[in-house]
Amino acid sequence: MTPTRRRGTELDDAIHRAVFGELVDHGYVGLTFEGVARRAQTSKPVLYRRWPNRLDMVVAALTSASDDVIHAADTGSLASDVEATLQLVLDRLESMGRSIALGVLADAAASPGTGTLRILQTKGIALSDTILERARARGEIGPAPLPERVRSLPFDMARYEFLVNGDLTADAIHDIVTTVFCPLVTLLSSGSDQPI
Repeated sequence: MTPTRRRGTELDDAIHRAVFGELVDHGYVGLTFEGVARRAQTSKPVLYRRWPNRLDMVVAALTSASDDVIHAADTGSLASDVEATLQLVLDRLESMGRSIALGVLADAAASPGTGTLRILQTKGIALSDTILERARARGEIGPAPLPERVRSLPFDMARYEFLVNGDLTADAIHDIVTTVFCPLVTLLSSGSDQPI
């Protein structure tokens, strides 16, 4: 089959649809550049010019689809906002299919120097920042700035829990938020560096 000549958004959309189709038909492990190129009616060099590996190609497709789906929850309290938002992330992972989500996260964890983990962290930090700004405005936390590592913490821990245990339960989400994240944020945002 001769590749169809398209550019820009039209080509990107065709590739992303092809990635999703290949994931459904073959799973993450069975997804190949050849299969995506054939389904998108393009060539492998077109794909390789955009993404150096399968992981980056899949993450690009997944993040393009989820941008308008996952928003920071606004329930009226810091803990509830973080828990509700983590539940949305879990719902996204579950909608992907457990084996696909685990394959993506395992590859990302095995390639810490790539931009893929950074994309996931950046999205987590953006959600966290929205939640933390609302909590500050309500007077729940202090004005001191929080390190990036702290802001990404609930999403990093949720990703780790899902990857290591193959699941992310409501109890685990609650524990991440109430035992680790909220006490740390309360302490550091007050400007104190004393241990809890």
